[in-house]
Amino acid sequence: MNSTNRVSSEQGAIILQYLARALFAVLAVIYFHHTPQFFVTVPESTPWLIAGAYLGLQLLLLVSRADYAVILASTLDMVVLGVVMLLDGGEPPPTMALLFLAVLSNGLLYGLKRFLVMLLAAEVVLAIVLPIRMAYLPEGATQPASASLFLLAALTVCMIYFGLMIWRNQVLGRSALEAAWNDPQTGFISRAALVSTAGWMIPLHDRLSSPLTVVLLQHDDLNGLADVIIQRLRRSDVVARNDEHQLALLLPCTGGAEASQVIEHLRQRVPDLRAAVLTLNSSNLALEQVLHHLQQALPRSRDDDTHWLVYAPPLD
Repeated sequence: MNSTNRVSSEQGAIILQYLARALFAVLAVIYFHHTPQFFVTVPESTPWLIAGAYLGLQLLLLVSRADYAVILASTLDMVVLGVVMLLDGGEPPPTMALLFLAVLSNGLLYGLKRFLVMLLAAEVVLAIVLPIRMAYLPEGATQPASASLFLLAALTVCMIYFGLMIWRNQVLGRSALEAAWNDPQTGFISRAALVSTAGWMIPLHDRLSSPLTVVLLQHDDLNGLADVIIQRLRRSDVVARNDEHQLALLLPCTGGAEASQVIEHLRQRVPDLRAAVLTLNSSNLALEQVLHHLQQALPRSRDDDTHWLVYAPPLD
């Protein structure tokens, strides 16, 4: 895998996100170092201690590569930023912008669903922090409170706008992926190219009385899966990008048992791989129909070692 693929992989995105966290943590410490006073009375070394503990925990999550490390890291972001806003002596607190920056970065990296979850989490943090700050304001100090509420409203509107843009880009990206001949991420052909050019293999194998097996593979890290497939499969096998996390394989002259062995070898190299298999027995099937049938069967698979492989029922 070259350097471009490393950066575009999920692990590369996690590393870049950690570097961004470290940069903003340093900037926050510098900001607090030049702040005349904190909102609450704490030792001057508190921002340094919080930043050190925060980056240390984030580094542990990065190294551990646990299943829920990314979610725990984002949760830690929200908690620490809530504490930082309670320390910020500015009114409105400038560190509030970091909270929405965390929401936006998650949306750009992990899509619209994560963006909405993080936006809800940010609103919960603000619903806790802002009343506490307002409770400690001097009596009659309405201007600082109004400024904080205005900043909150402005940032919320910006986040809604960015959320709509993320959704729009996802729709355009899916349309471009369907229309492209080659998938730029994996280097394989696209689904549209597979359906347009490989349909002839079904009647050919039926006339030759030779089995043709179609496999649908699903994994979160398609770059890693693509590297393994390139090394393990034959020249006669056809590989295509089918969906955001799916690859389609056409295995000529291969029965169901042989295809299962091939997929098991792949799963030994790529854990958490899920697959659906169908050996074709009719020349009247369209390849697009077969892929749709496998997509309906794939949700029956699970991540455990006994149910990761699904045999789709035959198509007439």
